Amino acid sequence: MLPNVALLPQIDADFADPRDLIRSGKPLPRGGAHRDFRRRGATTFFLTAPLKPAVHLVGDFNNWDPAAIPMHHAGDGLFWVTVPLAGPTRYKFAVTRDETGEQTWVADPYAREIVWDAWGPKSVLADDPPYVWRDQGWRRPPLRDLTIYELCVRDFTGQRSIWGDQFGTFAGIQAKLDHLQSLGVNVIELMPISEFPGDSSWGYNPVFYMAPKWLYGRPAELKALVDAAHRRGIALILDLVFNHAWADHPYYRIYPPLFGPDGKMLPDQNPFFHHHTNGHANSWGGLDWDHHSAYTLAYMQDVVRFWLEEYHFDGFRFDWVGGVEFDPWRPYRERFDPHYGIAPIARAAREAAPDCYLIGEYWPIVGTSHAKTAAGLVRETEIDAVWSDVYHHTLENCLLQTWQWECQDLPRALGGFRGQGFTRADQVITYMVSHDERRPEHEIQFWGEHIQLPDPEYATAFRTRWELAMQKARLGLAVLMTSPGVPMLYAGQEFGEDSPRTIDFWPLDWTKLATPQGREHFAFYQRLLRLRRDHPALRSDFIEFYGDDFQRFKVLRYKRWDGKGDVAVVAANFDCVPHKTGLGFPHDGPWRETISGMQVMVQGHWGEFTLAPWSAVVLASADGLPQG
Repeated sequence: MLPNVALLPQIDADFADPRDLIRSGKPLPRGGAHRDFRRRGATTFFLTAPLKPAVHLVGDFNNWDPAAIPMHHAGDGLFWVTVPLAGPTRYKFAVTRDETGEQTWVADPYAREIVWDAWGPKSVLADDPPYVWRDQGWRRPPLRDLTIYELCVRDFTGQRSIWGDQFGTFAGIQAKLDHLQSLGVNVIELMPISEFPGDSSWGYNPVFYMAPKWLYGRPAELKALVDAAHRRGIALILDLVFNHAWADHPYYRIYPPLFGPDGKMLPDQNPFFHHHTNGHANSWGGLDWDHHSAYTLAYMQDVVRFWLEEYHFDGFRFDWVGGVEFDPWRPYRERFDPHYGIAPIARAAREAAPDCYLIGEYWPIVGTSHAKTAAGLVRETEIDAVWSDVYHHTLENCLLQTWQWECQDLPRALGGFRGQGFTRADQVITYMVSHDERRPEHEIQFWGEHIQLPDPEYATAFRTRWELAMQKARLGLAVLMTSPGVPMLYAGQEFGEDSPRTIDFWPLDWTKLATPQGREHFAFYQRLLRLRRDHPALRSDFIEFYGDDFQRFKVLRYKRWDGKGDVAVVAANFDCVPHKTGLGFPHDGPWRETISGMQVMVQGHWGEFTLAPWSAVVLASADGLPQG
């Protein structure tokens, strides 16, 4: 319980003049509650509120009196006050809106914890002991060596019961780290965890960017998750939503609204948000951050520094960079602005942690220059890599057998990163499914009546549509793990999770992993992930496709190598009937087919194989290949 403490504000005489705080030489935070900032046993509160005439501090410590503790103005919209407060408390800022003297009470946009009650969000200042980190030996792997695992905290270990829904937690993820380590992933990508209104959400409606969602656990529990993951060789990256925020955000509430009740635009008097001028730049709802505001930029730079330094996160996935980067004044600008938008935000993260991972989601916006591409984002900013929608869409079309799927340019999608403007394979994140799409296992079961096996010999091997869908998923994984790029999985993919795409609470069905089919599927994933880990050829930039007529035969063959002697060859059959095919090898001798575990003796630099429907063979030198 947080105590209700009544005390009087006590400001040092030396600091009665706000200029004295500036002259003290300490860099001034732009927000938050900072213990011992001025002196031990006292807490200094800061709020950035440009154009506001006055701000008062209210909380448990002064019985929520909106006039008891006026804050000083340090210039450029920064307000501060120091109070002799050492214990835990809850607090808000009472911001005077204008000359009328009316106040708007808001929680701290820099709050590290938030609680919601009938009166809205309150900032929480805890008195937890400092977390003792044990990850001093942790070193981030090179980007090209990563295998990413995307998950939603709420759904990953959540449960439904007759007593009510139980959402997943940070502690729940920590309890599953052995599972993830056994699978072979080395990066967990958390979908947004910043505090949002209500209890259930994917997190793409953020409000308090530095406060982990309280339902998922306390800050110490999140730090314990990161710490434990690092000790297992697993990095954590965080999905950040900088394009938009929900209207509960303090920086919106303390200024006049941008829209009236009828949705019509009102005069823009907000230094942080602005009107939508291109519906394609923000089509998800919420309020559009003004990324050409120095106040917005400073706030978001503080956010990325905070997560890297306070929680030891290893990097970020920036949601919808196209909206962050959109320039309403120069929509046809051909390059990424080095001073506003995503570039200075990414630069701040790079300065805070030079080896952090910075991943973006980007595609050109209608009504902007097509010269601004995903490859340009990587080339012109500190962003390391982008999600490859070309890769996903093409592979998905082939797996789901959509209209004219056999006409897809698979070689370009799988290995054509240079043709798309990238210079290295690790500049693209490749995936079969993410939170943005329906799972193939669901699509094939419930929307794939056209997907059939004409040969009864093969058709009877699949007793259910779920098993058939998992066969296709294994084909997709074989391609994903053997083609250029940094592969990413979506939570539950490793045991055939077939839930629909919904933002509502839908916990993973971990019972699938206990079934024979689920265990077999998981073992298949383990083999393929180990294969990629153990063979640098599969993490290289090099790929050569055989001259196949994919439209006719629906078979794709390619070779991977690293230039240092490691080679792998792959043949994938996307057809519903078997095909005979051959593969060339750089040398004779033993090769191991990793999917079946069989050893193949190659003679004359050539081998022939019969590919079952929707299957692949992956062969690498038998020396050093995992036997599992």
